Amino acid sequence: MSAKDDSTAPLSDVMLAMDVVDTLRHRQDLVVRELAGGDRRKRLVERLRTIYQDQGIDVPDHILLEGVDALEEDRFVYRPRGNGFGRKLAELYVSRKRWGRWVLGLGLTVILAAGSYFFIYRPYKAQQAETARLELAEQLPK
Repeated sequence: MSAKDDSTAPLSDVMLAMDVVDTLRHRQDLVVRELAGGDRRKRLVERLRTIYQDQGIDVPDHILLEGVDALEEDRFVYRPRGNGFGRKLAELYVSRKRWGRWVLGLGLTVILAAGSYFFIYRPYKAQQAETARLELAEQLPK
């Protein structure tokens, strides 16, 4: 086949860079201290190398630098999308346990009331009206 494209990093390198960024985020105090100086990148890479060596992981310098770059670019930061109709529907769906029982109860009450009105009360009133009409039409003239 063809030779490997040098513009794409192997998955292991990307995963290591993401781990570096994650380590930097969890040790935010380290980042604040290291960003204060002029040669902050060198000190930050040295500190990260020490952290990973303490864990028994050998991470190359280019991965550490890529992680520091990713942290500065906020490359692996989650940015929530704006408030749109789809998001509102999703939030409504997720919170359905809070309001779902009430809406279900209200809906069943409305259905029961409408069913009672249309299938019990209206036929009863129609029967009464028919009985009264027959009485007026047939019984009273006698």
